Amino acid sequence: MIIISDMNTKVLTTIPFFLIFFLRIGNAQQNIPDYFPKIPPYQILERLIPILEKASIVIIQKEAGKPPFITGIVLINAPPDDVLRVIKDYERYHEFVPNVSKVRVLERYPEKNTQISEYNIGFDIAFGIKFTVTYTLEQNFLDSERIIFGFPSKKGVQVFGDVRYIEKYYETPDKRTIMVYSAYADLASFGILSKLVYRAFPELQIPSLVAVSTLFPEAVKERIEGKKLIVEPKSIPDDLKPAERIKIENILPLLRIYRNVIVSWYPDENEIRYFSSFLLTKKDPAYIRSLITDFRNYPRIFRLIESAEPSITENGYKVKFKIKYKVALPIEIEYSTIYSWNESRTRLECRIDKSAKRDIENGLCAWDIFQTQYGTVIGFTEFSDLRGSSYFLRILMDKVKGFGIGLRVATVSAQMEALDKNL
Repeated sequence: MIIISDMNTKVLTTIPFFLIFFLRIGNAQQNIPDYFPKIPPYQILERLIPILEKASIVIIQKEAGKPPFITGIVLINAPPDDVLRVIKDYERYHEFVPNVSKVRVLERYPEKNTQISEYNIGFDIAFGIKFTVTYTLEQNFLDSERIIFGFPSKKGVQVFGDVRYIEKYYETPDKRTIMVYSAYADLASFGILSKLVYRAFPELQIPSLVAVSTLFPEAVKERIEGKKLIVEPKSIPDDLKPAERIKIENILPLLRIYRNVIVSWYPDENEIRYFSSFLLTKKDPAYIRSLITDFRNYPRIFRLIESAEPSITENGYKVKFKIKYKVALPIEIEYSTIYSWNESRTRLECRIDKSAKRDIENGLCAWDIFQTQYGTVIGFTEFSDLRGSSYFLRILMDKVKGFGIGLRVATVSAQMEALDKNL
């Protein structure tokens, strides 16, 4: 047990907790180049299993001296050996991995447990503009530790200035697999057109990387379990169900290490996926409540919000928002949101006001506040009909499979990062 509820033992248990974490990390990564991020240990990930039954976990890892790696964590209902057989069958990736058109294994070096593989990826950005990317990786297999990592090969075609990934596979006591996949690619480094797009609009990079790092493990889970996870809803029901309030004790060990954790919930019967971001802070709950309801200050905190006009209602607020941002083209959205507190004032639920003029057809969100012995956890959960808000976003979601998932994950993450800077 990692978390001990007795406050008198808090100081004594903090040191062993982090000592165990870094010792485990050191043992697992002794044969891995330093430029990869730290792999979360099983002792932390096993606490996530109740959440991983219903969702993927995403961490944006920003370590000193390293580029931002996007880490996706999924639970697969199969033992690691079965999962690794699918993972290592690279030349069949085009059958199930989004946007992968072909993979060729060019050379194998069994004595070194390495191989050279060429990847071909193709996707449309918009208006008939298609990116076709070919790059070559050196892949290394640490079979005894169930770790695979790859980086740019000195042989073959290489369009990226930098691209690398690392995978780790843990076996649970009931013979299932927790897959951890971290990836980074400098999307602005390949091709003249790509440089123009990603350097002019860097906000596209994180959604694209999130799409890769969450969609690949989810695609593997789809392949093995036969479930459909990577979907966009065909229509949005009028009576959206409230977002689930998480059991914070499951995610708290991970929050103590990374502070910010994202949950990408699997689709419900209407193919609706909610996305949540959680932040651990030392601020007290009363301060958090005042901050998240200071709507007139939202344009200063959240970059995308141009204006917010609140009015008080019986159990909360009604706020008229104007959003302005660029995803390759300027996008402006106006809508009103109704906010209401629950009885304990631990959840501020919000939904689109359908009686008012709006550019977003439907949406639901919630701010959650959890008081723990390590501080206050803030949660923000959202689903919004982005397809209906912009013709250009609809094109991207149609042409680049998983772009909508990546954009929504990046949105809730950016929301929490912006709030964190103002705490």
